[in-house]
Amino acid sequence: MDQQSIAFSTGRAGEGPLIWAQLAIWDVFRWLPPDDTTLNLLVTCPVPAGRELPAVLDALRRLVERHDSLHTVYVDTPDGPRQRVVPEGEVPLRLHDLDDLGDVGLEEAAGEIGEALRRPWFDIGADLPLRAAVLLRAGEPLLVLLAASHMAVDGSSLDIVRGDLANLLADPPIVLEPGQQPLERGEYERSDLGRRREAKALAFWARHLDTLPISMIERVRGDGPPNLDWGLIQSPALALAANSLAARHGIPPATALLGGTTLQLAAYTGEDDAALRMIVSTRFRQASRGVVAAFNENALFRLECPPDLRRTETVEQLLRRCADAALAAYLHCEYDPRALEALFADLGRRRGVTPDGYCFFNDTRFGARDTPPLAAVPDEELAERVADLLPATKLRSPVIDRLPKGANFFMFLMDLGETAEIMLCVEHGFFGRRGPLGFLTDLERLVVRAALDTTATTGALYAAVR
Repeated sequence: MDQQSIAFSTGRAGEGPLIWAQLAIWDVFRWLPPDDTTLNLLVTCPVPAGRELPAVLDALRRLVERHDSLHTVYVDTPDGPRQRVVPEGEVPLRLHDLDDLGDVGLEEAAGEIGEALRRPWFDIGADLPLRAAVLLRAGEPLLVLLAASHMAVDGSSLDIVRGDLANLLADPPIVLEPGQQPLERGEYERSDLGRRREAKALAFWARHLDTLPISMIERVRGDGPPNLDWGLIQSPALALAANSLAARHGIPPATALLGGTTLQLAAYTGEDDAALRMIVSTRFRQASRGVVAAFNENALFRLECPPDLRRTETVEQLLRRCADAALAAYLHCEYDPRALEALFADLGRRRGVTPDGYCFFNDTRFGARDTPPLAAVPDEELAERVADLLPATKLRSPVIDRLPKGANFFMFLMDLGETAEIMLCVEHGFFGRRGPLGFLTDLERLVVRAALDTTATTGALYAAVR
C-alpha cells in the first residue's frame, strides 16, 4: 500500500449553523458511544478502461472541490454546533496494487480494503470527513473507494458523489454545476419560506401525537441500555409479491411493503393503528436535488385500521390509503429535529410516558428511484411462481453492533429487486415472545397472501398475523 493524499483548493471558506438534517445526525453522534464507527459509509466507483492514475487523482481532486461537505469540519461551540468549510487541505489517499496481494480478485480485495478504509473513526471536529483508495493492477487503476462520515453525507449523497465521480472519470466529462451547498441550504431554512414549511410540518406532527398509540412511542427497555434482537430475511417470493402488488395497483414496490409492515405492526401490538418514522431524503426542491450532506429527516407514516374498516377494506383500498399516507409523510418532513423532540417531550409529560421507543422504516436502496420496475408476472402465473420461490427464503439472526437511537423497532430495506432483503432489529420484549424473525416470516406470508388472494380484506390479513 502506498499512502498519499489528494490536495485541494477551492478558495471557499465559510461557517454557519448546522442545517436541520445535519443537526439530526449530530444528535445521533452525541448519543452513540465515543469513537463509534458504525455510521461511516462506503461507496465504490469503477475506473473506465484506459484511464491512467494521474487522471483518476485529478478527478478525485475535482470531486472534493465540488462538494463543500467533503471538506468541512463540524464543531461544538457555545452557540451550538457549527460547520466550517475548509478552503484548502489534503484528503488521505491509499493506493493498493492487487499484484501485491497474490491471487486475490478485485471483488474480494475491494471488500477487505473497503472495510479497512471505512472502519476507522472520523474526528469530525478536526479531520476532514473523507478517505479515498484506488485499487490498481500492474499500475492500471481499476476501482475507486470512498469512505465518508455520516456527518458529511447520507446514502443519497453517496449516489450523487458516485455519479459525479463517474462523470469526472469519463473522457471527456460533461460540464455540470455542483448542487446546492449546505451553507446555502441553511440560508433557505432560515428564510421566511423555509420557516413556513417547517411550521407546516411541525403542525402535522402535533395533530397526530395525542392520538398515536402509546406502543408506537413509549420506551420499553426501562433505564437500561438498548437490548436489540436482530433478524434478516432474503426472500425472492416476498420480492415477487411486493412487485406484483405494485404493478397491479400503480404504486412503488416499497409502498406495498410499507403498508404490509405497518398493518402487521398494528396486529403484533394489538392496536387498531400503527405509525412508522420513515427515514426520508429531503431533496424535494429543485435547488436541493444535488445537495451532498447529511440530508435525512423523519417522516410520519400513519395507518389507521379500525375494526369496522378492516371488515370490508380490500387490498387495493388499503394500498391506496398507504400511497396517500406516504405522500402526506413526505410533505411534512422538513423541520428542526429538536423542535420535534420538544413536541414529543411535551407529549410524554401529558401522557405520562417516556417517548423514546419509536418504530422506524429505512429504505436504504440508494438509487432505487432510477431502477426500472421489474416486468409484471401475469396473474395466472403468479401463484405457481411464488410457490416455486418460497423454498428459497433464507432467515438468520446476524450479530450487529449498530444502535439505532430511540428505537423499539427498526427495519432496513436493503433490496427489493429479484430478492427482498430486509434486516430488522426489535427491542427485546417489544413483541412479547415473538422476535424479529417471527415478524419477517409473517411479513412474507402477509404480502404473499395480499398478492395472491384477490378477496382478502385488511381484517383477514390483520387476523392472520395477530
